[in-house]
Amino acid sequence: MQLLCEDVDFGLDPLPDFHRRMAALREAGHRVVPVRYLGETAWLVLRHAEVAGLYRSEEELPAAPAYRRHSEPAQGKTLLCMEGDEHRVNRLLVSGAFHPGAVREAVERSLVPLANELIDTLPPGGGADLVAAFSRRYPFKVITGMLGLPVADEPLLQQWLDGLFQFPWNPQRAIEARAAITDYLAPVVAERRARPRNDLLSLLATAEVEGRTLSDEEIYAFVRLIFPAGADTTYLTMGSLLWAVLRDPALHRRLLREPALRDAAVAEGLRLYGAVCLQPRYTERAITLAGVTVPANSVLLYGNACANRDPEVFEEPDAFRLDRPVRHREVTFGGGPHFCLGSHLARAELRTALGLLLDRLEGLALADPRHPGPEGAVLRGVRTLPVTWKAVKSAP
Repeated sequence: MQLLCEDVDFGLDPLPDFHRRMAALREAGHRVVPVRYLGETAWLVLRHAEVAGLYRSEEELPAAPAYRRHSEPAQGKTLLCMEGDEHRVNRLLVSGAFHPGAVREAVERSLVPLANELIDTLPPGGGADLVAAFSRRYPFKVITGMLGLPVADEPLLQQWLDGLFQFPWNPQRAIEARAAITDYLAPVVAERRARPRNDLLSLLATAEVEGRTLSDEEIYAFVRLIFPAGADTTYLTMGSLLWAVLRDPALHRRLLREPALRDAAVAEGLRLYGAVCLQPRYTERAITLAGVTVPANSVLLYGNACANRDPEVFEEPDAFRLDRPVRHREVTFGGGPHFCLGSHLARAELRTALGLLLDRLEGLALADPRHPGPEGAVLRGVRTLPVTWKAVKSAP
């Protein structure tokens, strides 16, 4: 089968016109198509039915083989590299801090104060890149706060974590970053085992399920995973959501007047602009999907963003609608046993950030209404967002 969209590489190119291309493929009747990805051939899954079905088919098409190839060398054996009982028990061991009740408590304890703290650092009038000044920093600070790591160490942690993301393009830097994070965490984990505190690292160091506890390396691997899985995806989605609201004055005004609609805005933002646009997977044997045979040892790209705009499922799929029925049909957070552990936290961070930025930055507007919006294909989002405002209101 001939490669489609031959002029682009879905792993390397910015693809500002990604959704136009995907709509054209759907309209041509395609459901699974071969495309170029990191210089190789990958099979892109376009429709909601197939994407959602694949996430549910963990036994037939497990996630672990893909993660063992593209993340385990840098991050270690994370939850995503595990299957069966090993995955089930390890997920139970780390899940306590992420259930809805824990997230609701965290909103008041840390999410709101951290957002206000960052807004307080903004100049009283003028402008800034809202991604650099707020949305990239906020999810990162939430995670370091949850782990109980010192604020003063955040720049160093950010540097090491940026190094992890260089795999596989710069494997040496990624491996060095992994070693640096391990050296940093080793005495901290030992201290939390001996003297637990009220933080996530202490929970990980002391949790027990079915007679199992987490080893030091399992804790380190979870920390190496939580930053890219939690901070990077959330900041990219946050930037895209803010861009979508600010580029639509009517939507912006309505969210200012009717705060109760902000949860609906977050839900639509996650559907339309979830950062994990394409989710790489790997076939260890040949499979047939929507009548298309995908060979063994092939990369599959689950089209999360394509499925979330599938007209077979969503009416007016490209429209940002605050009245859309909430049926949780979007696949933004994946599905099946590997459904995103941090989904409740991500929603809470987006809701907190959107509300406080709208309420506290008077006259908030895009510096250039022609801002092109999100870009990227595997991880898609707004990476810079120049804005202006008239005044910073005091925190409520």
